[in-house]
Amino acid sequence: MGEKIGLRFSEEMSGYLGEGIEDFAEGEKAGKEKKHKITFDIRISIADVARFCSLSGRKAVFAGAVSFPPLGRDLPVRNGEFSLFLPDRETGKRRMTYSFSFTGKDGEDYFLAGYKVLDHEPRHFDLPRDITTLYTRLYRGDSPQAPLYGAGILRFHLPTLPFMLTSFRVTGTRSVSEKLKTITRFYSFCYGEVRDTYLRGMSPIYHSAYENLVLNGFLRKNGGGENPFFFFSGVHSKDFPWGDGEVFSDIALAIREGEDGWRKFVLTDRVIAGLSLDVKAGSYRYKGPIFEIIQGHQVFKSELDGPETCGRLRRIEAEINLRFESRPLKTVRLPFSSLQSLPLLPRKLREEIKDWLPHFRTLGLHLTPHRIRILEGQIDLVAGASRDRYQVVQEATGGEGEVSTLQSVRWPKIYYNYFCAPAPSGEECRVRIETDVLRGNRKDWAVDRVQEKMGKMIRFAASLDLQMGEKGIRRLPGKKKRWERAGEPILEINNDHFPTAVFQRRIVPLKDAAGREFLALEENMDPLNLGSIRSERVVKAAAIRGPDRFANLDGVLEETGFFGKLNEACLRTGKKKEDLAIIVKPNFMFMYSTKDRSTFTDPELIEHLIGRMYERGYRNLACAEARSTYGTFFKNREVKTVAAHIGLSGKNYRIIDLSEDLEEFPFSGKLGDHFVNREWKNADFRIVFAKNKTHSYAFYTLAIKCVFGALPMENKFREYHHKRDIYSTTIEFMKRFPIHFAFIDAHISADGPFGIFADKKPNPTETIIGSESPIAADWIGASKMGLDPLVSDYMKSAVEAFGKPRIELIGDRSLYPAWVNVTDAVPLFAFGVLDRNYYFGNLFYAVFAYMEDFFPYKDPRLGVRLARVLAGPLKSLFFQKIKKGDLDPEANKGLYEQLSRSGEEE
Repeated sequence: MGEKIGLRFSEEMSGYLGEGIEDFAEGEKAGKEKKHKITFDIRISIADVARFCSLSGRKAVFAGAVSFPPLGRDLPVRNGEFSLFLPDRETGKRRMTYSFSFTGKDGEDYFLAGYKVLDHEPRHFDLPRDITTLYTRLYRGDSPQAPLYGAGILRFHLPTLPFMLTSFRVTGTRSVSEKLKTITRFYSFCYGEVRDTYLRGMSPIYHSAYENLVLNGFLRKNGGGENPFFFFSGVHSKDFPWGDGEVFSDIALAIREGEDGWRKFVLTDRVIAGLSLDVKAGSYRYKGPIFEIIQGHQVFKSELDGPETCGRLRRIEAEINLRFESRPLKTVRLPFSSLQSLPLLPRKLREEIKDWLPHFRTLGLHLTPHRIRILEGQIDLVAGASRDRYQVVQEATGGEGEVSTLQSVRWPKIYYNYFCAPAPSGEECRVRIETDVLRGNRKDWAVDRVQEKMGKMIRFAASLDLQMGEKGIRRLPGKKKRWERAGEPILEINNDHFPTAVFQRRIVPLKDAAGREFLALEENMDPLNLGSIRSERVVKAAAIRGPDRFANLDGVLEETGFFGKLNEACLRTGKKKEDLAIIVKPNFMFMYSTKDRSTFTDPELIEHLIGRMYERGYRNLACAEARSTYGTFFKNREVKTVAAHIGLSGKNYRIIDLSEDLEEFPFSGKLGDHFVNREWKNADFRIVFAKNKTHSYAFYTLAIKCVFGALPMENKFREYHHKRDIYSTTIEFMKRFPIHFAFIDAHISADGPFGIFADKKPNPTETIIGSESPIAADWIGASKMGLDPLVSDYMKSAVEAFGKPRIELIGDRSLYPAWVNVTDAVPLFAFGVLDRNYYFGNLFYAVFAYMEDFFPYKDPRLGVRLARVLAGPLKSLFFQKIKKGDLDPEANKGLYEQLSRSGEEE
């Protein structure tokens, strides 16, 4: 190999620093008052520009001098380190960092550390500020762990930019062409990072890259016998794989040790300090912490953010050093050929353009696989006084490395399933990729259909099966028999910090057509984010799907250990089964017609649940609801009257009106001094049994929203929507009177923009969901609608108040088919117009609300009654208005479909 081509340039920064102050702005202010100006003039040296622009690079060294009157002038700096565009571990935002040591005139050592944050705020032109502002701290010692001296802000002054640019010098070559190419490459790299940060909102395309190493073979432990192992580690740039601004790196190691099975070690984070991977150069190094999975096989990034509280994980120290021969194979491009849009250009010129402008690529994945042959490797694992040293058995270990770029559109979000299976012999490796669209928008029918069509195009163009061996790389026929899974994953990393979905990397056992078993790295994308948020709890949630709704409910009871929770309540309260006060709170007070069963909890399911508890010896059972705003408009809207009307018999249980038998209670927040039903307050075990519906305010209404229905006041629109708010009042009610179990009746569901009120075409989702955590139940329910659960302020508030537990999901994970959600405009109208203007909102609901004949309208005012008559045709679009057994005219049905679910697939 020739000499590495590097780059040198100068930079000067100055500002003010205050002693004894930790805050940057306060330190700058104090420094100005005392005229304590700090300046450093440095010469940054990049030894290898190609390496610097790689994912594991981006670091350089510098020399120079610093001046700070209290400590001295023109003091030589030592161990100067500079990094460019490295993501921050805590936030994922790009940073530029500077650090160095120096000795003051007092003979003491000092350490300066500063950073610039590159982060675009919408509607702000913040690039000049970000690239010129260095937030700085100074320490009394040789590291940031030393006592703080002070803090301040230094700035790069833009008038000195020409001087900085003219200072650029290319090293390691005399070729004018190579010098120009090197500077162009560096500028292109910088432009790409700036573009992806500050222009992301203007471009539908994102750019990302990754390096990955996979090994499969044998280790020799402490000089003894050989143990099978599988290892993977990768460094991924910002925006991989969905263009959502996130980033991650990871390490995974599984070692088989006799009859004890696999020891599993993992680490995943936005940035892993001490990790260096260079596939092209054949080098891998890591020194630092790693976590051994003691129980199970899964780990979530959210768990590793606080592993000292997680008993499933044990932190140990690891040092991994690998040196290998790396042979690049032909780059595979999918779905399009490179520079396809410029086919008339000569091939040589196209290659030159790619060489000069590395970011100029066509859309798609550009994968360059490398055959890996281990030259030497050692893994040290240290837990306390115990140290295990493993040597990689060279002749019995094979591997594959990848240096790849991904350029895609931000919408629709890409989905892919990836396998990499290198043979321990090193003779061959197989890679398989299948792509699709991750999930639909689920708020707009037209958008969903476009995504579906694009997904089919992508799936056709961007799926492949590769065989790599001594003779190179070849594509296998598309109809070649797929691999089959040969068991549960050995190890699984869930990167649950992405806003789009969970990016999973795992070690899986597979079996080929001949029955041979082998290990592979699998990458997958899961829209269901089951990781925890500010919570140490782990809960089960079941989503059982099938045509028999009673069997589905029984399945949820069994899988979630429901009756075990009742037994725990007996132990907690010291009560016998027959004395344990159990209340089931369903959702039926917003029903308008027994013909539309999608709007209220199935009475037969309610009684099935109560019957199952009765069979187990529980006798103090009740079904409870509170009155709704409908009671201010219509007659016969008392809880017991509505319960009887829908078929709740009261056999072996009582029916309670939560709007009666009230006592005052000192709630906090906006709920304040308010009321609660005595039996609800004194219940030992509270159950909500929600109906699966969309919601015009909160996008969806499930278990947490069902608790809102337990608030006692009948005119909820005035008391909670208008006077207080619907979110904080619900959460406060849950804090004071916790929910012990939550069910969701999703056998027949109400979707569309007005599912909370009615659904003329209910969705046959045939699912029952249950969990001891209403947050977990709602998280699964909303995800199955194709929504980010946090789109609802009910969920946001609940997670903020209680945290989100890690969820172990049992049963069906699929999205509800043909589901239509509430568009963004509907909640804006509901909150911005109806809730803000009580009299208009109340009149709106009074005019447009509809009930079957059993609930006659009771407002005697002629104007309101006339308005209701005039609004009749419009109401017919959404409500199942059934009189004398006759359905609505087909014209109404057709117009409704045009407005709320037009163009549904045949």
